[in-house]
Amino acid sequence: MNENLSIITTLIVTGFLGSLGHCLGMCGPLVMMVGVQSARSSRGNTLPVHLLYHSARIGMYGVLGGIVGAVGSLIGVGSHFNDVAGVISLLLGAGVILFSLSYLGWLPFGRLENTGSWLTRRMGQALRQGGVRGVMFLGALNGLLPCGLVYSALLSAAATGSVIWGTVAMLLFGTATIPALLVAGMGAHLLSIRLRQSLLRLAGVMILLIGVQLVLRGMAAFNLLPHLRVGEIVIW
Repeated sequence: MNENLSIITTLIVTGFLGSLGHCLGMCGPLVMMVGVQSARSSRGNTLPVHLLYHSARIGMYGVLGGIVGAVGSLIGVGSHFNDVAGVISLLLGAGVILFSLSYLGWLPFGRLENTGSWLTRRMGQALRQGGVRGVMFLGALNGLLPCGLVYSALLSAAATGSVIWGTVAMLLFGTATIPALLVAGMGAHLLSIRLRQSLLRLAGVMILLIGVQLVLRGMAAFNLLPHLRVGEIVIW
């Protein structure tokens, strides 16, 4: 359990930093459209609509986190004393590193994301529908958008080897993205493009560190290096 705390803490920081850089660019226009549309029927008070939208989005993250956590549990990734766990930790770490390098744009073949055209069409329909149902559906679909940052977070959540911890990890990751997107949705632009790009790179580095941590955890499972603990927290 303790070794998962460092992963979750890093995911919270990553979610916040990533929202200031990546999410504002990718999802900022979408939440602004939600704000503009909701303002027409809510007398300018768009906060409840945005909270509903983000609750559905984060709820989807939680569901996905529980699923990948269950998969991690089934294959024994949460156990340090299982050779299979060591192999899976190494593979997950390599996957997180790969996605972080893609997120940072350091791969020669580009980002590991697709266009998600089916999702974008459904999101357009939900946006036009409006109302509570439309807003919640739109938020849930947003949680499924192809995103290297989310993919990396999901791989990290799988490494917790637990349905509960996987769910908690993704819920907290998603919650950490709310402040910046609320600012964007309410129509404020407080960050320069240059600052956003710097924060985006920092979030990518944080994800990269999780990948390295998982690789080291896998190596420790094979006694290739000692486990590292800081107090009660297991780093790897």
